[in-house]
This record gives sequence, C-alpha cells and structure tokens, in this order.
Amino acid sequence: MADYELGPCQILLNAVDMGKTEGGVTISVGETTVVLNTDQDGETPVDEVVTGTTVTITGNLAEITLANIAAVLKGEVVTNGAKSKVEITPNVGTSLLAKSNEIIIKPYVNGSPTLEENDWITMGAAGLKAAMALNYNKSDQRVIAFEAIGYPHGSDDVIATFGDTTAS
Repeated sequence: MADYELGPCQILLNAVDMGKTEGGVTISVGETTVVLNTDQDGETPVDEVVTGTTVTITGNLAEITLANIAAVLKGEVVTNGAKSKVEITPNVGTSLLAKSNEIIIKPYVNGSPTLEENDWITMGAAGLKAAMALNYNKSDQRVIAFEAIGYPHGSDDVIATFGDTTAS
C-alpha cells in the first residue's frame, strides 16, 4: 500500500522556527547533464553524463518579523531598549555559501511537526536569496518569499539529506 502525504511543514533555520508559511514550501531536486557524441555516430548520443545536482527550497514566510526579515536578507536585528531595526544593505560580493545556514524541513503530522527524523529534509549549507514583496492593500497577504540553494557540505559533500542525518 502506498503512503500518500499532504500538508504543511515547519522550517527550522539554524534550529530556529521560522514560523508559519503561506502558499506552501517546495523542495526541488534537479540534475544537469551533457550529452556525449562522437563523429563516427553523428548526432546519435553515445552517453550522457551528470554535470551537477541542484537542491532548492522555495516558500513564503507568513510571519513578518524583524528576525525573519534579517534571516532572509542576511542582516541582523539591532536592538536598543524597546527599539529594533533591520538595515538592508547592497550585499554586493557576499558569498551565499559563507552566509549559508542549516535548514530542516519537518512535515506536519496530526497538526504538529513530526518528531520522526526519517521524514525530515535537511540542507547543511543553504544559501538564502530573498524576494520580499510586502503588499499593503485590501486583499493581498504580505509574505517574505525566499529561495534556499543547497551547497555541498561536510566531508562527503552532501547537498541535502532526506531522512535521519545520523543514519550510517
């Protein structure tokens, strides 16, 4: 019998819950390839070789907080007493790998994030790219859109792990 799943997930960024989402979260895995040919075989492919694998997480954070804005925009919350702010800078030349974070996706089961690590998706080094558009009108919900790109991480160059990261 097949397992059919649906539902929301929890997003942890460096073990911090990013709050609720709106519009779902998408995890995409894709391979790029190059087709190999020889003159003797003309246009007929003789092989195809993988040139890379990309893992991407995209979603919309529904909770508009200074902490979430800072996390996605590679900034920090500056607090002075009751006053807080996040300053947006150009970030020109900033390495997304150097600013990468661990992201864990935990699907909801029976109304809360699952504790079953075999169901988690973990990116050890995820570079965040923001696409924030805060709409102020009568019918659109404001969200912080983000994209996380996975980079090879650790001694095994793992981009992402589906399941329990402690399994060996």
